Amino acid sequence: VLEISEYGGSFLELKQMRHFLGKLKCLETVKVGVDADNENNSEFLRANLLALPRLSSKCNIQFG
Repeated sequence: VLEISEYGGSFLELKQMRHFLGKLKCLETVKVGVDADNENNSEFLRANLLALPRLSSKCNIQFG
């Protein structure tokens, strides 16, 4: 389980998430908490993360 809190969707954060999802083949769950300042963009952030390729076919991204 990988937990990310206060995710804001910046270029560097998205790059880091791409790295995690693309390199960790045993990753099953990613829990993402969106930064309160970006609540209005939460659907956009969610779509961006769900579109990233994942090495693990079992990887499930949860938002909360």
